Amino acid sequence: MEARTIHLLLEFKPPEGYQKKEDNPLEGDVLILDECSMIDLMLMNSLLKAVPEHMTLILVGDTDQLPSVGAGNVLKDILSSGQIPVVRLIRIFRQAQGSRIIMNAHRINKGEPIDMRGGKDSDFFFAARETNEETVELLVRYCTKNLPRYYHVDPQKDIQVLTPMQKGVCGAANLNQILQEAMNPSEIFLKRGAVQYRLKDKVMQIRNNYDKEVFNGDIGTITRVDLEDRELTVDFDGRDVVYDVTELDELVLSCHHHSQIPGFGISHRGHAGYHEPFCHAAEKSALHRRDQGQEDPGLDRGKEGCFLCHKK
Repeated sequence: MEARTIHLLLEFKPPEGYQKKEDNPLEGDVLILDECSMIDLMLMNSLLKAVPEHMTLILVGDTDQLPSVGAGNVLKDILSSGQIPVVRLIRIFRQAQGSRIIMNAHRINKGEPIDMRGGKDSDFFFAARETNEETVELLVRYCTKNLPRYYHVDPQKDIQVLTPMQKGVCGAANLNQILQEAMNPSEIFLKRGAVQYRLKDKVMQIRNNYDKEVFNGDIGTITRVDLEDRELTVDFDGRDVVYDVTELDELVLSCHHHSQIPGFGISHRGHAGYHEPFCHAAEKSALHRRDQGQEDPGLDRGKEGCFLCHKK
């Protein structure tokens, strides 16, 4: 059985809309929906209209993640209604008890202070600097030298950076530009506005494109730049997708700004994916705005290590 997005499942065809609905329902006996915290009211409404009465619907998600970008907090409201059976997974299994990433994620959910102790064998580290500029300088050193050497990973493919801001010194726009210069100084690129899309850059799709079959949040790598035809090719998990220069507004360099929902890694869709080591950068002003539903999605994205680089 093939996993697919809800839009594909409902056979969305603009401008007609969804082909699957009450008079043309979905087929099957069981439908499992993952990452349900990301589903907004309009999409859930369309989906439920296409679910036949005999079908069992299983919703899987984390209410401690950020709510959907669109209107509504669907998963949390469904669970709070008391109208459906709910199973909550709260146990930390033995293999995860030694991970400070997981332990600190649970601390945040409980409103408790995080454990900032480091150590050679730890997977959670915290570093504070006096200025935002020093924070960025430290982040670049982590991404280009420290983490690749310690974890034996490719800095462009395997390291992700998250930030809670779009603007500012530690915001996604500035970090993407700085990390691009430090990690991919290629002179082969197409330019759209102020952004250079360079060969080997990691990029992220920021809107659904049904013709190309790429969707909001999909991450790929630029593998070809055609300067004559003004096109570039992006590899999305082994599938090549060609973009004309006029379509590049659909792509952003991929440093994650996670205030709504991943290359260097900087954008705002960070909570749906997991990465090897990752860095989290923020200015002090942003830290005062964090709530547990925003800090936790960034915190638990790392498989190998979490590195918080913040201004004091």
